[in-house]
Amino acid sequence: MATFVCRVQFLDDTDPFNSTNFPEPTRPPHYTFREDIPLINQIAGVHRLLRAPHKLDDCALQLSHNGTYLDLESSLAEQRDELEGFQEDMAGGKKHSLVLRTQLTVRVHACIEKLYNSNGRDLRRALFSLKQIFQDDKDLVHEFVMAEGLTCLIKVGTEADQNYQNYILRALGQIMLYVDGMNGVINHIETIQWLYALIGSKFRLVVKTALKLLLVFVEYSESNAPLLIEAISTVDTKRGCTRWSNAMEILAEKDGVDTELLVYTTTLINKTLSALPDQDSFYDMVDVLEEQGMEGVAKRFLGRRGTDLDLMEQLNIYEVNKPNCLTYLKPEDFTSCPEPEETKAEPGQEDLKEKKETEEPKEEAEEEKEVRTSEKEGEEEEEAETPPEKGEREEEEAPPEKGEREEEEQEDSGILSDKERQNEEVNEKDNCSASSISSASSTLEREERGKSDTIWDQLLASPRELRIRDIDFTDLKEEDDRDLLDVGLMGGSDSLCHPPPPTPQPLLGLPPPPPFSTALPSQPLFQKKKKTIKLFWSEVHPSDSQYIGSRSSGDSLWSKLEPVRIDTSKLEHLFETKSKEIPKTAADGKRQEVIVLDSKRSNSINIGLTVLPPPRTIKTAILNFDEYALNKEGIEKILTMVPTEEEKQKIQEAQLANPDIPLGSAEQFLLILSSISELSARLQLWAFKMDYEVTEKEVAEPLQDLKEGMEQLQKNKTLRYILSTLLAIGNFLNSTNAKGFELSYLEKVPEVKDTVHKQSLLHHACSIVVDNYPQSTDLYSEIGAITRSAKVDFDQLQENLALMERRCKASWDHLKVIAKHEMKPTLKQKMSDFLKDCAERIIILKIVHRRIINRFHAFLLYLGHPAYSIREISVHRFSKIISEFALEYRTTRDRVLQQKQKRADHRERNKTRGKMIMDVNAPVSRVNSAPSGVVECVQPQGLGHAEDAAEHEFMKAVLKTSLQGGDREVSGVPGLRTRTRSRPGRGGEGDHTHTHLHTHTPTHTHTLLHTHTSTPNHTHTHHTYTPLHPTTHTHTQSCGCIHGGDQF
Repeated sequence: MATFVCRVQFLDDTDPFNSTNFPEPTRPPHYTFREDIPLINQIAGVHRLLRAPHKLDDCALQLSHNGTYLDLESSLAEQRDELEGFQEDMAGGKKHSLVLRTQLTVRVHACIEKLYNSNGRDLRRALFSLKQIFQDDKDLVHEFVMAEGLTCLIKVGTEADQNYQNYILRALGQIMLYVDGMNGVINHIETIQWLYALIGSKFRLVVKTALKLLLVFVEYSESNAPLLIEAISTVDTKRGCTRWSNAMEILAEKDGVDTELLVYTTTLINKTLSALPDQDSFYDMVDVLEEQGMEGVAKRFLGRRGTDLDLMEQLNIYEVNKPNCLTYLKPEDFTSCPEPEETKAEPGQEDLKEKKETEEPKEEAEEEKEVRTSEKEGEEEEEAETPPEKGEREEEEAPPEKGEREEEEQEDSGILSDKERQNEEVNEKDNCSASSISSASSTLEREERGKSDTIWDQLLASPRELRIRDIDFTDLKEEDDRDLLDVGLMGGSDSLCHPPPPTPQPLLGLPPPPPFSTALPSQPLFQKKKKTIKLFWSEVHPSDSQYIGSRSSGDSLWSKLEPVRIDTSKLEHLFETKSKEIPKTAADGKRQEVIVLDSKRSNSINIGLTVLPPPRTIKTAILNFDEYALNKEGIEKILTMVPTEEEKQKIQEAQLANPDIPLGSAEQFLLILSSISELSARLQLWAFKMDYEVTEKEVAEPLQDLKEGMEQLQKNKTLRYILSTLLAIGNFLNSTNAKGFELSYLEKVPEVKDTVHKQSLLHHACSIVVDNYPQSTDLYSEIGAITRSAKVDFDQLQENLALMERRCKASWDHLKVIAKHEMKPTLKQKMSDFLKDCAERIIILKIVHRRIINRFHAFLLYLGHPAYSIREISVHRFSKIISEFALEYRTTRDRVLQQKQKRADHRERNKTRGKMIMDVNAPVSRVNSAPSGVVECVQPQGLGHAEDAAEHEFMKAVLKTSLQGGDREVSGVPGLRTRTRSRPGRGGEGDHTHTHLHTHTPTHTHTLLHTHTSTPNHTHTHHTYTPLHPTTHTHTQSCGCIHGGDQF
């Protein structure tokens, strides 16, 4: 077990603007580190030993001899290169130590937060000390740039006065001195735009510093000149000014003569011109300057006595370049000279330009200028030779271009025609498949159910293209129908399914012959000096016949792998077989583990681990907010497992005290969780992100339902019919003239019943509505939104909306805390955009909620509720009353319509019930020939809810009277069917009188009686038929259903 003993100290830099550079304590203690354990699991012990004021999650370890920050996720053994010189210097007498201090990202975010949230004297002090902070820690610049610190400086500087701007420019200059800082400025074009805007300031020191920084920016790399041009163009376009207008105002001396600013401005112009990558950009910039009077500025200063020598030098440099571009860009040259002559004149102009520019290095004193000028000359020589070549190429290639264009057009037409053919083929296939589908569907309609198998076989024989919606399976060909394993079972490859043959038995006690092989004994591939561990894998043989015969391609994955060169000595050292250590076991024979947690806590964590991904992957998933690795349930489960500070300390101490014994699974998992900075904040932010969409839906949809429900009730005509009917009934029963009633009474309507038939008031009201308004509906199906609103507790909805707002604000704080530590910029931006979007949507939901509730109150006023009681009426209660009443109304309406339909069907049935075809065709005048007494007695009485008992008895008497023509006995029992045989008559056969008595509703009795008594030739009240045997049959039915079912 390797250890590392060193001195440890802490540096109190929790406030980066008020920190010291002297570590504490002055007599540092020693601490023993384990080299094989990650530092994140050991830093807590250092923190406790030093009693440092830092927050544990914000701590970092820095080497005092070179300022390097150690990676807490790695062990000391993995960072041995960083420790070079640390122990050697200690052996030589130098006292180095490992310093506990605040992480770089935490300090940077503290700086940015201080700048954003400070003002007045605090902001001035912070900006003044910012340069010193960057000087003291070189690593801080990179983190500041990566954490969007430049954006912070620009935002603060844009709103600040000139003193604050000077402090910011000083800090920005310190940042640009570092390569990391300069690269950050290059990638942040807003910084360059702000610097150019500052040279238009009225304050000389601000303008001077901004010009210096722009010069440093342009001189750092030639590729920065186009970025400056782009920044200048953006700023002046927004201001509606000409490009370089700020610089030209300085040269025009509008604010007085300032030689130093003039020199800086002309130098910036020349440096930018010399670094431009192409002639077009060069001439374009010169044109812009000349249009604003640059030539007059140069003449004025060059002709003035006492002009500063540096200024004259820069103006001369500009004048050297100007003639070339002017002669090249004169408009009259383009109009008067033909194009070939102009191209031929270019080399001479370039030579003149080269001669003049070769004099520049003699005038410049710095070596850097000479190098840049010589490089420029080389580039210009190449540019001077290229124009004629381009012209010759254009002349030579011009004629064949036309032919090539014609050929290309022909080829394009051929390609298009091929594409059209392919499209036609595809369309034909689609048409064929569509026709086959339509024919199959029509076949399914024509064939019987028993032929479905035949149709299935037909479809199976000619399947469609292998596409299911937008999923494409067309790459699966017919050869994929062949299962290689089935081929082996059928005898295609015996070696695929059968083991190799056994070795032959020895004969006569002799040993078996060795296997036939011509190869030499195989030599080991590697010569190892030490014995290493072995990997117990199952080797495959890609060259065997079973593999070659079973693959369609004939190749194996292993045959396509490229050989890899490995460091065998390193592997031999790493995987050397050590002396076998017998793992320690407990008394019960189980593997010994370090158990710190109590059994209940440990069991709870172990049960939770069964539904989580492997513990090794959880940390990365949490740090990256990987939704594929962890779902919502997993995050909620981990939130219940977050270790406490006491549990962290106990587990770390137990691990250090028992380095050879592994931790239990629950302890190991908590140790992994404890190594994640701001674990609780990360999990809560992630849980909010996953919950938001569902929570928002639970709030937004009920609000939409309530809005739609009010509109549905306001426009619904059936509800008006019902309310007007109930109002009329109520006014009659109460003997009042009320204009309306509160809708809360609707829940009592089904409970009010009449005193006769015990039917509900709703039943009677529904009957009236159905009779008076046949176009009315069942109401319930038209107010679905109100029904859904009745299932929502709007008080809880309001609490959920407030909870969403609190969680969103808390998530902003969580993101700020997380961003202090290492967080990918893209992930931070993504989460920031998400929270901003959530905040905007929550604000919208709050506005919507407020307005819909106000509209609901107005709707209650519209319904007639008194204003003093409206606030006491909840949306849930109101919606429930309306919804339940509508459901009761629909049920009652269905029952009323069903009864009405039954009566109608009964009336229609009785019109033809028991009638004979000759009666239906009989003239209507026969009805008038019946006795008047009978007609009067059997007038229809109509249908009602119940028959009057007196009318019923009267109709029975009428029926009995009509049956007195013969000797028969009639039973008075309703529904009893009797048959009476009379005594024999003269013909040797007796008269048979069949009497059927069915007591039914007497409504249709008169119709049948009229029909059966309308023939005067008959002596009986029923039709008499005389068959071969003279027999008389008389059938009578008390309800009028007199039929001749037994005549024949």
